[in-house]
Amino acid sequence: MNIKTCVLGLVCGLSIILSSCKKEDQILGIDVLQPSDILTTCVDSVSTTISFSTLKDDSIRSEYITYMVGENYDDVFGKSRAGYATRMYLQGMMGDLTDFKLDSVCLRLSKSAKYAYGDTNVAQTFSVYELLQDITVDDCAKYNQKAEVPSFVANKKKIFDVNFPAYRDTVSSYVFKFDADYGKELYAKLLQNYNTDTTLKYFDSLFIKQFKGLYITTKDDQFNQVQAVITHCVPEINFYVSGSDTTKKLVFAPSPQAYTSPVSNDPSQIYLQAINVFEHEYPSELASAIGTSTTQSYVQGMVGLKTKLTLSGLETWRDSLVAINVAKLSIPLQERTTWSEYLPLNLRIYDSKRNMVYSTMSTIADSSKFEFNVHPFLVHLFNNSPKAETYDYEVVVPENNTYNNAFVLDGTQTEKLKLVITYTK
Repeated sequence: MNIKTCVLGLVCGLSIILSSCKKEDQILGIDVLQPSDILTTCVDSVSTTISFSTLKDDSIRSEYITYMVGENYDDVFGKSRAGYATRMYLQGMMGDLTDFKLDSVCLRLSKSAKYAYGDTNVAQTFSVYELLQDITVDDCAKYNQKAEVPSFVANKKKIFDVNFPAYRDTVSSYVFKFDADYGKELYAKLLQNYNTDTTLKYFDSLFIKQFKGLYITTKDDQFNQVQAVITHCVPEINFYVSGSDTTKKLVFAPSPQAYTSPVSNDPSQIYLQAINVFEHEYPSELASAIGTSTTQSYVQGMVGLKTKLTLSGLETWRDSLVAINVAKLSIPLQERTTWSEYLPLNLRIYDSKRNMVYSTMSTIADSSKFEFNVHPFLVHLFNNSPKAETYDYEVVVPENNTYNNAFVLDGTQTEKLKLVITYTK
């Protein structure tokens, strides 16, 4: 007998027997279990109620400097503007400059194709200042941690104003010539330190004692009623020099490292190069909502606004003798006609000492709602003694010195504002 045929016949026969004996599925032994012993999966979306309050954002949540500059107007959030202070570092030695003469000194502003918030068709004016006070580690740390504007931003002298074209212009960078006398003064400082340290080992340390850095901001460092654009715009200072038969360009630019880099004996190696400074002026309706509990709340980038959540009833789950399988926090959005795209928001939870115990990005980000996975936090909560109400729950824009997105959280959509918990009991 052919073995393959035999096996095939056995399988077919077994299939016929099984199909002829088919009956309804049943849970074996369920008839002998007590009702309290049967596990049931349930969904709850009403035990926890959620309320909002709007707070001013108070810290930078990014180690990156994005060189945001410009101003814009939003119909709900009002006016926003940005500027930055930065040290400038020589990008490389160009050999002996003894027989070279200065031709010109220029400021180059290179815009990003990625970050632009506002009306990209409108040109605006930037003011360029020389800082007269050192950018210090302590000042930068205070600004990042508490959003306290450093004193060195106010201690400055204006160099000139520059006309920045509309952002939609296809040119990626713009060059503005410094006044000849100012250019000579700056070049003299460069030469003094360049000739002192031809190795470049200590050049930056010497140069920043004479040139503290640049502060680039909106015209006259104020709001100018311009509905323009806030954009990523990196500066360079270019020195053009010429000899008998050649020309050279010396480039000064911000260091690519943040001030959090390891400190060395040479101050130039700290590379604490820059901070962004943001300012907002809110309409009266929004301003009156700050610090109060309302049905609508606000979240805004550029160190603007954040939302504090109150989750009432969350503590009742602690001794409920259930196993929580899934927990999703859903927050509806007010529909707006705005230039702000719907990037994910960040839910951050802090204990009573402001230690962050949980952080997560929204898993759904569209024009109607945000959704956050809070199950890991509930595991933490029920495995520790502090009560749920001792924690701070905040919804913020991530990397809030990069993004100027702005959202209105809508508590009037009660059917969408909920903590949905799936559990087994």
